[in-house]
Order: sequence, then C-alpha cells, then structure tokens
Amino acid sequence: MDVTEQQQIAARKQAEEELRTVRADLEKRVEERTAELNQANQNLRDLSARLLHIRDQEARRLARELHDSVGQLVAAISMNIGVIRAQAHKLDETGARAAEENFALVQQISAEIRTLSHLLHPPLLDELGLASALRWYVEEFSQRSNIQVATEFPADLGRLPTEVETAIFRITQECLTNIHRHSASKTASIRIHAEPGQLVLEARDAGKGIPPEKLRPGGYGLSGVGFRGMIERLRYLGGNLTVHSDTHGTVVTATLPLNPANLDQSISASLPRPL
Repeated sequence: MDVTEQQQIAARKQAEEELRTVRADLEKRVEERTAELNQANQNLRDLSARLLHIRDQEARRLARELHDSVGQLVAAISMNIGVIRAQAHKLDETGARAAEENFALVQQISAEIRTLSHLLHPPLLDELGLASALRWYVEEFSQRSNIQVATEFPADLGRLPTEVETAIFRITQECLTNIHRHSASKTASIRIHAEPGQLVLEARDAGKGIPPEKLRPGGYGLSGVGFRGMIERLRYLGGNLTVHSDTHGTVVTATLPLNPANLDQSISASLPRPL
C-alpha cells in the first residue's frame, strides 16, 4: 500500500469519525429539545388544570354569592312588596296594579337568580352527589330547551372524588349545550356506566351530526373552547374523549379512571383547596 492510499484511508476514517461526532451531537440536541418540549407540554397541561380548577372554584363562589347575598336582598324586597300588596285596597287602581306587577317581577328575578346560581354550581353536587345533580340539571334543561333527555345512571353510583363529579357534570352541561345549539335534535340521552377500572359517560343525540371536516384532527369543530375544555378536564384526570358523528346523530364518550387521585399527585397538591 503506497502513501497515497494510506492518506486516503486515514482521511476517510477521520471523516467517518467527524460524521459520528456530528450525528451524536445532533441526537443529543434532539433529545434535549424533545425533553424541553415534553416539559413545556406538561407545564401547559398543569396550567390548564389549574385554570379549570380555579374557574370551578370561582363559579362556586359566585353561586354562593348570588344565593346568599343577592338572593337575600331580592327576598327582602319581595317581603316589602308583600306588605304593600296587603294594603292595596288603600291605593288607587294604578298603584295597586304596579304593586302586583312589581311582585310578579321580583318573583321572576328570584327564580332566575336561583337558576343561575344552580347552573354555576348546583348545591346538589356537593350535598347529594353527581346523580342527583345531573337529574336536576337534565330536568331543567329539558324544560328550557324542549329537548327530551333520557338518563341512565348506575343504581349504586354513590359518591365519587370531587374533581371527577365536577368534571362529569361540566362535560354533561357542555354536551347538552352543544346539542341544543347545533344538532337540531329533539331527543338526547345521557348514560353513565362503570367498566373495569373506569367510568364512562355517553352523551347521544339524533341530530344532523358534525360535518366530517370538523371532526378531522385540527378541525375547528373539536378545537372550540367547549371541546378543548372537556378534553383538558379529562386529560388532567387521566381520561379521554371520543366523538363519533354522522347524519344520524352524534355520540360523545368521556372515559375516566375510577381512581384518578393517584394519577398526578404533583398537580393535585398544587391546586387551591375548595372554598
């Protein structure tokens, strides 16, 4: 082997070594960037969980404020008007009619405050649990929307972790709201059933369905605020959301583990305590 061949072999080996070094450096950078991206995604999920939790606590606070403060003021006004109504015979016709109209208006305001307070955070959810709160909400929703909603809950559903009950209630609210706004369906159903290690919520309608382009990944139908909120709630609790839709209707299925408290203690520990 002459000198030229030796030089060529040496140069080739050096080039190969430099290539291996560059490749190793690139792989290391990719690993570092991947780790940074994963951490950023985790931070975003943590932030989303905190924001959802804070929003729930604020809804609970506003519901209590409406009931305990504004509701009591309206009740006091109602009692005062009741005194005036009792003496309506002393008023002229215009005054007596105004007293009756004011009484009716105050009763309407009181009912609307009570409904708004319950929609923000139904006391039944804290006092009696998910099944009672959902039955109340579905009944109120059917009356407001003229949509007949069938419900099916396990007889032994019992109490679940607070965050799970809140998540299922809010997801049910969002699903029924979407059905009312977009589906043109006259019927709907809410079904909750247990499977090994998990709880499943199924919301079904018989409407016009979601257009296929909205169901594709990145489609604006599933990237709206409502769907994003449902997905974030479920993701935080270790669950997932699936949507099946065609011209015969839509089925939204939410699946949650039955013991989500052990899934991410670091996030749970950092969240504010319920008010």
